[in-house]
Amino acid sequence: MIKDILVFVIYKFFSYFFIFMPKFILKYILKFLSYFIYIINIKHRKIAFLNLDLAFKDTKSKEEKRNIIKYTYKNLFLNIYEFINNQYISNNKILSKVNVINENYVLDAIKQNRKIILVASHFGCWEQFAYLSIKYGKLAIVSRRMNNQYINKDYIKTRTKKNIIMIEKKEAAKGMIRALRDDYNLLVAIDQNSPKGIDVDFFGLKTKTISSTSKLALKFDALLIPIFCKVNDFEDYTITFKQPIDTNKIEDQEFKNDPILYLTQKQTHIIEGEIRKYPSQWFWQHKRWKYYYNQLYRKL
Repeated sequence: MIKDILVFVIYKFFSYFFIFMPKFILKYILKFLSYFIYIINIKHRKIAFLNLDLAFKDTKSKEEKRNIIKYTYKNLFLNIYEFINNQYISNNKILSKVNVINENYVLDAIKQNRKIILVASHFGCWEQFAYLSIKYGKLAIVSRRMNNQYINKDYIKTRTKKNIIMIEKKEAAKGMIRALRDDYNLLVAIDQNSPKGIDVDFFGLKTKTISSTSKLALKFDALLIPIFCKVNDFEDYTITFKQPIDTNKIEDQEFKNDPILYLTQKQTHIIEGEIRKYPSQWFWQHKRWKYYYNQLYRKL
């Protein structure tokens, strides 16, 4: 309890430090911190290198892979900054930092009164998804509960102000169903290893991926809309909506044979395609292929 309070006080101190620090100085501080963590965070740096080796093999040099990993740490600190910054700025300021591509996909879905499942990943600045609730209506996000109870309460309070409800992973199934029934747009990241998931191909390797978005799309006749938030620069982001996956318009025999696998694989391939285009935008520090390649991670 005392430890949690102390950590919360330190967190609030740095929050105000970030907010009141001139932006041109803050950019260099974040850059320094990202490089510092890159140097000392040996374990996750090794995981990232292994993942890049699995995904790209020898098609990228060691130097290219090193630069990709450095950039991912930079993006990580941008996410931390935006997580803090969005608590204190206006909705208009949040909107001003984001450009949108293919907005018609989500606007058309809203006009048609379709339920929407936004298929996300740890790509770019995922903290800027606060934009979605401000622009397109109430949003439910599946997220892991933070270990510090005080920071977690602060987090939930801030998200609630931005028209967002948080669904804890432990009760994700019930929470997602409830959110869709209550006409929330639902956002779920499906790019991490999930032992309870189903087998899919990702960068030519077998791995486990959650299939809840596919099951919910079929159950609620919802549109699956892949979404990415690319980092262009400090406080400069581009959200891209990909063409919706509408289960009513799929006629492939493969879909009829196993619709859950078909839909989950399709979403995974879309995420892979975006990562191949912008490899430095994805957070490579997850043990993405852990279920089938755990022996490689254990050697690190």
